[in-house]
Amino acid sequence: MSMASLIAQIDGIFRRYLVRLPASAVTRLYSNNRDIFLDSFVESRPAPVQVPETAHQTLWGIEFRTPLFNAAGMFKDGRGYELCARQGAGAWLAGTTTAIPRKGNLRAGAVKPFAPYPLSGAASNWQGLPNPGHTAVAERLASIQRHVDCPIGASLSADPGVETDIARSGLLSGLRAYENAGVDFIEINESCPNTEDGAAGFDHMVERLEFVSKEFVQKRKRHLPLIVKFSTDTDPSRTPELLDVLLRLGFDGVNFGNTSTQYSLHRTAITAPELPLYDYFCSTFGGGVSGRPLKQASLDLVRAAGEYLNSRAGHREFHIIRTGGIETSADVEQSLDAGASLCQWYSGYFEAYSRRGDQVYAQVLKKLKQLTA
Repeated sequence: MSMASLIAQIDGIFRRYLVRLPASAVTRLYSNNRDIFLDSFVESRPAPVQVPETAHQTLWGIEFRTPLFNAAGMFKDGRGYELCARQGAGAWLAGTTTAIPRKGNLRAGAVKPFAPYPLSGAASNWQGLPNPGHTAVAERLASIQRHVDCPIGASLSADPGVETDIARSGLLSGLRAYENAGVDFIEINESCPNTEDGAAGFDHMVERLEFVSKEFVQKRKRHLPLIVKFSTDTDPSRTPELLDVLLRLGFDGVNFGNTSTQYSLHRTAITAPELPLYDYFCSTFGGGVSGRPLKQASLDLVRAAGEYLNSRAGHREFHIIRTGGIETSADVEQSLDAGASLCQWYSGYFEAYSRRGDQVYAQVLKKLKQLTA
């Protein structure tokens, strides 16, 4: 057992009691010490997990070992590939990065504020997109020794809080840096609620994607799949409109979705002992809610997208990714049935990791194997 999995196991036992302590203290505890755990976590080298061949699939000409891998935000600085490959992840996603390095948010004594709600299978964060920048992470990814069936992806975003031209230029520089680094796919984050800009307005988002299409998608040196990630707060009725934009502009996939800012809606999914912490975090920091409360919203969006794509005969290869509330093999199976080709997890991963350690993917695959056989 690695030191990281031991820490996670101990935390998994005690955090359901710790979250009942004064909310400000709990937030500082998990915010200010999280990086210590993550530094150990990303350097773990567990024994490799054997993944059944029946779980493999090929999308965009890329072989994915399984349909499940990490969401953006777990490996912001580009470390952790070997850990995930050994655990049996279907792929590995670095970032989200920006052109200008960001230290992250600081408020009320909490560095990169984060709070878990283990009894509710959820979490909140207002970390502020901390990352060392496109260039630094791209250089790190270029040096990684690859596993042939665990492709590398990069998540990036336009810099928030800067002029439009500067933001677009920075986004383009990141796309080119990751292309030159040899990544297998790229995910553009259009939905981060934890920055100065928040989720982009629709018209502003379309203008940015049109720029990316003209300056990068149409000039790619190779077929490098580009996926666009939207919030789980997206109105399902707008799904056809969003997909029409992405297909018209030459993008290769869509991800539903990112964390949510619908605090009142998700409050009903938080257990009573954790409500003081939830209310404190949302009122003090805001940020995004992740995990189980997003399960239905992400599934509804995937289903709406899948139904619309099925109605559009003859479109080129385009895939849907589901993020939000993924915890079990049943969630993955339900996602695939609804039209998703891949799933990403974050909160669900760490909750499972606290119980199963480095067998976290193997436990999901035991039941998923029947689906893919």
